[in-house]
Amino acid sequence: ALGRREDALTAAEEAAALCRTLATQRPDAFLPDLAMSLNNLANMLSDLGRREDALTAAEEAVARYRTLAAQRPDAFLPDLAMSLNTMADCLEALGRLNDALAADVEAIQALSAQFLALPRAFAGLMDEISRDYRKRCETAGVEPDRVLLAPVIAGLTRLQDEQKQQP
Repeated sequence: ALGRREDALTAAEEAAALCRTLATQRPDAFLPDLAMSLNNLANMLSDLGRREDALTAAEEAVARYRTLAAQRPDAFLPDLAMSLNTMADCLEALGRLNDALAADVEAIQALSAQFLALPRAFAGLMDEISRDYRKRCETAGVEPDRVLLAPVIAGLTRLQDEQKQQP
């Protein structure tokens, strides 16, 4: 936030390295921290234009979250969706738009059940992911998957309508 991107990258790299060490020793306790550190690292690398390195970190974060979500879906599917969105951003930056769209679809699928069950809790993340997906579809010249988006858009619209009705 202070414009010290290189310093932020150094801190993100150090955090990822520390979490990697801890996750090796106690994966049950520290694998979630490693996955989040890798996602943060991907964002920092992307901000500095290091697209290939960002994608590598994002792919590892997604792989870690897939493992965690397979064990505890309620706890980690939202994090998987977030990391898939980060990976989609990295893929798009590298010109791999079709792969980015596939990551977006997987992210929406991963988050949909929890969003529909607890819309207020997951509205921000779902709105971001679905907006990114629609923008990428437009860029690619393809129609968004309406079946995938219909319940998401309905849920987001309901929340907006509820907010308008509150004093």
